[in-house]
Amino acid sequence: MNPYQTNVFINAQAHPPPDYGATQQALLNRAAFAAVEAEVTRLPGYQPTPLIALNGLAAASGVEGLWCKHEGYRFEVGSFKPTGPVYAMLSVLKGEVKKATGAETVTTQDLINRTYESVTNELVVSAATSGNHGRALAWGARMFGCRCVIYMNDGVSAGREEAIAAYGAEVVRVSGNYDRAVQRSYADAEMLGYFSISDEKSAEYPHISREIMQGYAMVADEVVRQFSDVQPPTHVLVPGGGGRLAAATCGHLWERYERTHPRVVVVEPTASACLYQSAISNSAATVSREGRSVMDGLVVESASPQAWDILKAGAFAFLAIPDDAAVDAMRQAAAGVGGDPPIVIGETGIAAWAGFLATNRDENLRQQLELDCASRVVIIATEGATDPEVYRNLVGGTEPRGFKTPG
Repeated sequence: MNPYQTNVFINAQAHPPPDYGATQQALLNRAAFAAVEAEVTRLPGYQPTPLIALNGLAAASGVEGLWCKHEGYRFEVGSFKPTGPVYAMLSVLKGEVKKATGAETVTTQDLINRTYESVTNELVVSAATSGNHGRALAWGARMFGCRCVIYMNDGVSAGREEAIAAYGAEVVRVSGNYDRAVQRSYADAEMLGYFSISDEKSAEYPHISREIMQGYAMVADEVVRQFSDVQPPTHVLVPGGGGRLAAATCGHLWERYERTHPRVVVVEPTASACLYQSAISNSAATVSREGRSVMDGLVVESASPQAWDILKAGAFAFLAIPDDAAVDAMRQAAAGVGGDPPIVIGETGIAAWAGFLATNRDENLRQQLELDCASRVVIIATEGATDPEVYRNLVGGTEPRGFKTPG
């Protein structure tokens, strides 16, 4: 098979891996993660998402081991997003309840039990989304008893809007691309007093963006625990986007494994690759607003500066891949290879798998990423089929055995 048109940047700053430094510690550290773990693991329905062995694809690809960390099983939301935005939302709700009531301590269980419902009913959390971020916020808002307003650009599918509205959130459609929806959400939050759970800093809650990233480290920590009795992975492939999940993955593995941490490979669509461009320019970059990709949740204009502070020194490589690699990877996952179980992964969640597929079709790329017969690779799949209609249109035919729509 012909190689895909794939762009790669090998990060010289991560060769050899430096120590986990003060800049990174200020954003992600074990003490901060302990607070995340205490909250996320106590949310109703928490359980680690599965690490699925892909022995057939590993053998066909010439690597020692291959696993898919599948975030489609995260709570009932079907993506990794509840670990971050919902965790960040908690600090806002607790802070507002304390101000309104004078209570010294407000617990997550208090919010779940609606102990302060008279306060939370008047609070509004908001964000722009292409699907999963908004769905996670809407789920959390319903659980904690606050209002939720979600902004979506007009290119997002009706199915994703319906999934968010089903949790009781209000959905506002915005003409144009994703970044237009972001700007509208920020403007409305300032004018209407909403609490934006996003990268935007506020005077009252300046740490929301950092808390989202800290929450995402839950995914990497589960990987560490799932490998506790065996050799750790040599490579972890993770989707890019604005970079917060990639940075949380890179930072947590870097801190836990120190200089022997796995090679973290960040994967983005060619049409919108702000992290790949950041690596080229050695600074957090902004790309064209006009990018379009089947991996719609990764179409982000600007890299998160906080995320870049971790990735610039810790990520091994950055890949930019075409859409046909993503669609082929979805179909490969659904079919299974060499007796592997069929796996349902959505069009945004497939990016890391697509990066692995693209690497296996290009011997030069394999060598650059140092993939060989001793490699032990983890693919982070960030969602299930969170829009079943889009999934069916891309994969074709009926759903594979075991298909379950999240929620």
